[in-house]
Amino acid sequence: MNNLIFTESNERFKVSIPNKLLNEVQGLCELSFPNETGGILIGSYSEEFKYANVSEIIVAPSDSRSGPTWFLRGKNGVKRKLDRLWFRKKYYIGEWHYHPDCSSKLSSQDIKQMVNISNNENYKCPEPILLIVGGKSNSWEYSTYVFPKGKAFVQLNNE
Repeated sequence: MNNLIFTESNERFKVSIPNKLLNEVQGLCELSFPNETGGILIGSYSEEFKYANVSEIIVAPSDSRSGPTWFLRGKNGVKRKLDRLWFRKKYYIGEWHYHPDCSSKLSSQDIKQMVNISNNENYKCPEPILLIVGGKSNSWEYSTYVFPKGKAFVQLNNE
């Protein structure tokens, strides 16, 4: 299989992430171990905005900070990269980050951050996606969530 697909039970939301990108993320996670890391998900949506296709990632900007149980994504160069991608019809669709040697389940801090993003007009993304990678080499796990503006978050299941 070339893509990992995550879907809500009633198929209102669906996210496709190429295995190639997951391998790239895993490599970044291994390099950051034992600290967290993260970045931005870039992609596009289907016409009805129910299907998100992740096509690339932006790695943690140089001003990002992290420790074994926290990650603060920086902003250096992000706006410029996103502006360039916008003209190629590739958009900010969410965030990814790593929980080293832990579960991929989201934390209360993850929820707070993603709700803030869904409510922030500057992101132009009222339904941001969060991909959390947990574990370490040979025992990776993934959890994916959607945060619709003004509504409860939705956990997607791996097909």
